[in-house]
Order: sequence, then structure tokens, then C-alpha cells
Amino acid sequence: MESLEHTKIIAHWIHLTQFSCLWMLSFGIEDLAAFDPAYENAPVHYSDTSESTSLTRYFAKVESGEETLPKNGDRAVLEHLLKVLEVPIESQVLVYSKTSAQNSRISPETPRAIYHSDNAYVGWVQGGNIEVATFDSKLGVVFHLVELSGLSQSQKPTLVRDRSCLNCHAGSSNYNFPGLMVRSVFPREDGQPFFHAGSFHTRQDSPIEERWGGWYVTGSVEGHSHMGNSIAKEGETRDDPIILNSLTEKPVHELSQFIDGGPYSGGARSDVVSLMILEHQVSLHNELIRANLVTQQTLHRHREMKKAFGEPIDSPLSETNQNILDHHSDDILEQMLFANELDLPEQGIEGSLEFQSAFQENRKKDNEGRSLKDLRLYERLFKYRCSYLIYSEAFTSLPEEIKSIIYRKLHSILTNPQSHPEYLYLGSSERKRIYQILSGTITDLPDYWKEPEEEG
Repeated sequence: MESLEHTKIIAHWIHLTQFSCLWMLSFGIEDLAAFDPAYENAPVHYSDTSESTSLTRYFAKVESGEETLPKNGDRAVLEHLLKVLEVPIESQVLVYSKTSAQNSRISPETPRAIYHSDNAYVGWVQGGNIEVATFDSKLGVVFHLVELSGLSQSQKPTLVRDRSCLNCHAGSSNYNFPGLMVRSVFPREDGQPFFHAGSFHTRQDSPIEERWGGWYVTGSVEGHSHMGNSIAKEGETRDDPIILNSLTEKPVHELSQFIDGGPYSGGARSDVVSLMILEHQVSLHNELIRANLVTQQTLHRHREMKKAFGEPIDSPLSETNQNILDHHSDDILEQMLFANELDLPEQGIEGSLEFQSAFQENRKKDNEGRSLKDLRLYERLFKYRCSYLIYSEAFTSLPEEIKSIIYRKLHSILTNPQSHPEYLYLGSSERKRIYQILSGTITDLPDYWKEPEEEG
């Protein structure tokens, strides 16, 4: 009897210790993360667990001979992989700041190209390797290099899981969980940032005036200046403010005056609408990744505690564990429903029609032809403020325990708005249309979604 009580006391102490670490990390308290990253613990074991993503599954077919990669140059390999991963070439944006693992190859004359879709991010630098971030149902986002540099004409590109990416991509800006980043910096003439001047991590609520330092931008946000298409200059002393000198006084629609667009699959373009959609995706993807990993850890802790106490492991979560899942579901919904989206000018955003068409090519339409990818581009980015990433791999692979919470809360927000005053910016007409689009395009919604909507 005393032994059992002793075991329970130890188990309770372990539970409290593990919970305090996880609680601090999940709510953004970061001091312990560098000491023992939560994602390296059970049940995730991020670095030691084999991944299965759209990229690794394709390379497995290459290794088996079922698929073949082109051997006629890195651009051919890049375009082939973009097609395989269903990433539109038109999504290309160009960043010339040295903020990548391949800094030696990046400059204002040779920017790094980034391409993105709902389920993949691809980066490429002239003469370098291809960087790819894709999604695994257990690990969240996984970073790979497709190694091209130094290969002979007869050699096949090789795929390497690049754990060094975690040095930046699992840092404090991502609450010490693996994630994605869009940074705005003050770039020197060679692309090296003035680090002492600081930087901005760009999200969908960031002011336009703080965006795109170190990026090329084609198109415009009417009535707003930004940090793109600029080179930073330092004052005479280190204490003087950094000055951004724009490369051009007018919005540009093609970058051939600054770079040779020939090597780039998307030409001399870095579309402003693509940039803004990239920023939305990164914000929401990061919340989905973190929620996935934290939920797995919460459920694991719950099961271990129940085992220690000899209780059924399928018993309900404790109030503490339930609160953790509730917290992360709220964070996801805040991003998913554009709660803090920057108000865009009434004059709108002018971007590439080619990108907009490519972006909408895989849209899911309801029976009236409406989709969550319908763009507005004035006052706000999208016509219907519920993110299309609800169809993405990162969302659909969430553990059912948190996905069910999100669906329940989302249903309540759309049908009982007075109970959610923080979402009253969604008018009754917009809420009704979002409800109809979701009901008409998601096949595994809970049964209560099929009931008639309540009046708002």
C-alpha cells in the first residue's frame, strides 16, 4: 500500500514538472526551451523520427525507379519538383537579404527565389541547392535540402533532411517549435542585414511600412510605402539611424532594371499579392504546427498519468490539459478568421493576375461557385475571411482531439455571433457564406454542421 502511494506521489510530481515545462512553452514562455526543446521529447522525438511528406514519398519513388528526376540542370529539377509538389511557379517571390543557409550565393543581383502553396514551401538560389519545407502528420513541418551543387551530369540529386534549419526555424520567434518565418530587415548593398538595426517578423497584422525589407516587390499597395526594393545605409556613427534608400521612386511591375530575370522560373517578378498570401500562410501554418505538437504531448502526458494511477487511459482529459487544447484552438481560429488582419486601403492592392489565377486553380468551390480562395484585395485580402488552409495537410492531420474543438468553436462563431464578440467584424452575410462554403466543401464535418444555421 505504501509502495502504491509512493508511486502515485512520484507520478504526480513528474506530471507537475512536465506540465509546467509544456505550459510555459505552449503559452510562449521560452526560458526552458533552449535547455530541452519540447518537440524533442516523447511522443514526438522530432529529430529521431522518420518523416513521411509529399517530398519524401516522391523521392522514395525516385529511388525505386518508379519516378525519374531530370538531369539537365538545376532549373529543370526545380521546375519538376514544383510540379510534383503542386507549387505554382507564379507564386515566386525574391528575397535578396542574406537570411538563409545559402547566404554566400545571395545578393541583390542574385536573390533567392521562394515558391509556396497550401502544403509546401520551396526555395532556390542560383548555383545552390533547393530548400523544401513540407508537412508530416506527426512532426509538423520538416526541412529538406535537394542537393544539386557539385553534382556531375550523370549524378542524381540527393535528398537530405536539414536539421541545421532548426537553429533559426525553431527559435524564439516561433515559440521554440519548428516553424516558418518571413523577416523584414535593413539590408546592406551586399544583402547582409544591419543586425543592430533589428528586424521585423512579418505576419498578417504587420503594418505595410514594416514589411519586405530585403525583398523585391512588384506591384503596389496603394497609399502605402514599404521597406522593399531598398538598400540600407548606415550613418556616420553607429548611433545614427539606419536610412533606407529606395532603388526606385515608383512601384515596379518587372525587375529587369535590377536583376537578370533569365535564370528564374518566374522571371523578374516578386509579386506583392503572393507576398501577402505567404505571410498569412506562415502565420497560420505556425499555429497549426505548434498545436499539433503540443496536443500530441498533452495526450501522451494524459495517458502516462492514467497508467501510473491505474486508471483507464480513455478517460476524459483533466481541466488543465483541456485548457491547453482550448488555448491553441483559440490561437488557430484567430489566425484562420483573420481576427487581427491589417486593414488594407480602399484603393486596393495591384498585383499579378497570373499569380492570382494560379493561386485559385485548386480552389474548392461550393455549389454556387464560391470559395475561400476568392480574393478581394481592397480593405482586406480575401472576400470570405476564413482561411483556405482549413483544407491543408497541416490542418487535416491535426489530432482529432483538437480538431473537434476547432470545428465546434468555428460553428458557434458562425451561427451564434453574440457569444463571440471578438468576431463581430464578420457580418451576418459573410458568416452565412463562410458556413455554406465550409458545409459544401468539407466532407468530414461533424453532423451538427449539417443542421440549419441559426440566425445571426
